[in-house]
Amino acid sequence: MRSKSLLVYFTDNDLILKLAAYQLFWEMVASLNVKEDNIRILPTAGKVFSSSQKISRQFKPTSIERAKQIANQCKKIDETSITDQLELQSLASSDGIDVGEALLVAATQTEKDFYLLTSDKRFLKALAASSFHQVKQRLNKRAICLEQVLIHVINFTGYEKVCRRIASADACDQVISEAFSLGRKTPQQDAVRVLNEAIQQLRIKTGNLLVDAILTSQCSTIYSPDT
Repeated sequence: MRSKSLLVYFTDNDLILKLAAYQLFWEMVASLNVKEDNIRILPTAGKVFSSSQKISRQFKPTSIERAKQIANQCKKIDETSITDQLELQSLASSDGIDVGEALLVAATQTEKDFYLLTSDKRFLKALAASSFHQVKQRLNKRAICLEQVLIHVINFTGYEKVCRRIASADACDQVISEAFSLGRKTPQQDAVRVLNEAIQQLRIKTGNLLVDAILTSQCSTIYSPDT
């Protein structure tokens, strides 16, 4: 009997850092109903978190330490498994797509069941505007942005917990800071409205890359922009 393929979530550094700052990374993993083995991160993530001056200016030391711990626990992408090195090189040399993002995308070549978790809107817009038609077809409805993740976690773990943690965290994302502008006093409907508006604006600029809905591994709909 053929075994069921593993659902893999390729996760960029930016999303890890922000969810680490919000103390919501493992809540995201639980909300997806997957194990940490399902998460794939860049092989250099831990080193980047430790050495980047830009990150050290933007995030508190405690947030960076949490991100490093996450990197230590999650599986790294195996660059040697990428079959089409030309695709990787072409992506990495494109405007708006950095080397890490190119590696995340190229690593999806060998997976039948995957999603791409990213907080980098610039990257998604650049990919959508590119001529990488085969790549875009492969990533059709496979990208999940930070705002979608947060709505998903709110529905799974409750608004109060998410709001409390974001209110006490680093102000590391403009949209999220706007969504929770009143801190712990932010009404749920206001926060969710701002998050949904950001999702819809990004969807307009990125074609068919974003998922229509985030599903658990049992395929139960947790979030839908139309509800």
